[in-house]
Amino acid sequence: MIIASKSPCPESGSFRVPDRVADLLTEVGCPTVYLAVYLYTLRQYQAGNLNISNDFIAEHLKISRIDVVNAFLFYSSQGLLKIHRFTSVDDGDFDVEFCFDTKNTANGSVPFRPSYKSSEISRRLRENPRMSQMYNIVSQILGKTLSSADAELLYSFYDFYALPVEVIIVLIEYYVSKGKRSMKYMEKEVGKWASAGIDTVKKAKAYIEKREEFLSYAGRVRSIIGIQERHLTARELTLIKHWQNELAMSLDMVKTAFELTVNQTGKLSFAYMNKIMESWAANNIRSTAQVASGKKPAAKNSKPDRYDFEALQRQAFANVNRTDRRKEDNGI
Repeated sequence: MIIASKSPCPESGSFRVPDRVADLLTEVGCPTVYLAVYLYTLRQYQAGNLNISNDFIAEHLKISRIDVVNAFLFYSSQGLLKIHRFTSVDDGDFDVEFCFDTKNTANGSVPFRPSYKSSEISRRLRENPRMSQMYNIVSQILGKTLSSADAELLYSFYDFYALPVEVIIVLIEYYVSKGKRSMKYMEKEVGKWASAGIDTVKKAKAYIEKREEFLSYAGRVRSIIGIQERHLTARELTLIKHWQNELAMSLDMVKTAFELTVNQTGKLSFAYMNKIMESWAANNIRSTAQVASGKKPAAKNSKPDRYDFEALQRQAFANVNRTDRRKEDNGI
């Protein structure tokens, strides 16, 4: 615990730091070296020492210039800095401007992704044979020599996203088998895997199996509702995942919900289908036979119960009408 100090923090001999800087330590796992760069630079700024270079900061903190550059890129992505005259990571001569108006955190920020010099990557590969082997394997999987941009991205999968070598190889093998060969595309998936805590081959295989099950389910749903000439929207995919995982609806139940929706509204509406299936799940209706009979399943040690399914269905449609009356379907 923290004990209250008997003396307040003095006005002189201290400097102010935005709350957001501390919050980022837990919110996004800000590396401590980035925090050191920010605090040191802010201290120099508030002391009036404005003509300091990134090399000067690196020298005094005993870190590499690339760490200084990445720290500034990170805080820029969070809206705490603006970067001026930035050209590339190799050119560390740029200006930074502190932003203390946290209401506009996104304005003027540079999207953050750690940057690495090719010389730094080469050195790390010499020091780590397993990582060097990973580069050779990935090159074989992709069937090409990695470009400098690809090599930098691949290094970030290991260094920034902190995925183990074997997990990175499984990920790349999988998406290449799906026809996805762009390292930029894989970077998006790497972020998802890292956020999901996939740090072993076992977890990677389980994730892939679950994804394949969903793709199969979603593909069957597409056939049922007749969507063939366009991709499903993010909202539609979210609802389909909800039907499969949270509601545990079979494809027969999805088909029945679709037919009821078209009969009632004259068109496809994911929102109406979702309301119908949520009402079924709430009443433990799990088969098309139950839908047709309008019966609830009998509870254990209790007498069978009945309910007015048509009234329940009308209520579901009424709820949708109240919430969606002013909205167009917009593909949902």
